[in-house]
Amino acid sequence: MNVSVRKKSGRLAVSLLAVLLLFGSLAAAAPRSLPSVSAESSEIRPPSGIGLDDENRSLLLKQARAMYAFNEFYKNGYDYEPYYPVFKQDSLDAFDAAFDPAATREELTAALQKFDGFPSIDLYIGNGDYGIDDTLFEMELQLHLYLEFGSEPGQWSEADAEYAMNEIALMRDRIYALTADSRWEPETWEIFWKYLNFRADLEDRRSGRKEIFAQTFQYRTDVLNRLTAGTLTEAQTAGFDDAVSRLEAVLATSGDQEAVVSAFAQVKSAYETLPTSGNPQAVLAAELEAARKLLDLPKGIRSGQYPASAFGDLRRAINEANLVVKRGSTPSELVQARSKLAAAVAEFHSRKKP
Repeated sequence: MNVSVRKKSGRLAVSLLAVLLLFGSLAAAAPRSLPSVSAESSEIRPPSGIGLDDENRSLLLKQARAMYAFNEFYKNGYDYEPYYPVFKQDSLDAFDAAFDPAATREELTAALQKFDGFPSIDLYIGNGDYGIDDTLFEMELQLHLYLEFGSEPGQWSEADAEYAMNEIALMRDRIYALTADSRWEPETWEIFWKYLNFRADLEDRRSGRKEIFAQTFQYRTDVLNRLTAGTLTEAQTAGFDDAVSRLEAVLATSGDQEAVVSAFAQVKSAYETLPTSGNPQAVLAAELEAARKLLDLPKGIRSGQYPASAFGDLRRAINEANLVVKRGSTPSELVQARSKLAAAVAEFHSRKKP
């Protein structure tokens, strides 16, 4: 398609203005990291209690990958060089926050704000055909092949595929209308942004990545709880942390399925080889001791304090777990008690006054 070409000076002025409005200044928007929220940092933080199915987490995981894909798609665009590393880092930071069990409500909200006003239409109107229609057609073709040959059981249904094809067809029809008569309309990028968000969700369901996300998040939550309780050390979890980082790098950039499966296998193996720190009863006893120390934290309604009700709930959970230890329970009962206690500890931490 033919697209009108603007003069470089005008293009630079408009692009710079768009970024200044979004970030305050280009220097302020330089690649940066969100406040450390990962288990790999020197400060061990307990899980916030906000699950992976939380609306903000789910949206952030999807938009982070959509921004990464959008940025990669346009990286050779006219005058785009200064902005490419900025949006790349923003997308990776957002994914890191969304996939970290320790991320707080405030951190998730702050990460979502990165997507306000993205994509900036003024920044993405330029010259050249970047193949948006070809990209949509490729995904539509894949869906047609799915209907013809099927996929792995339990991951998709024909209704899912038909719905996805209809959505993509509607997007393509709108793009045809917008680019008719050799015109290039700003709304084209809005449609493409919608498509990339749609594709992130689509890939999770089609390839089983949703289960990989959920299982890894569960592993990380358990490891953070055990680190907080003192039954694991950072040195012991170093291999697991490295494996998670490699998996995140593939997931955040929508890597191919073989790479995702391979990286997840390493995470699973690293998790399963973590030391148990003795028999299950001793582990639960150690976690109980760590939980009891939380009862000495400041009580009140001021910043940094915990409400009285939080202490009551935690104390009840401690008493229940203590009964399991005293009565010499079965291994499965001990595992269940540990899980309940860990959830209670996470809930307690989540109620700290900001």
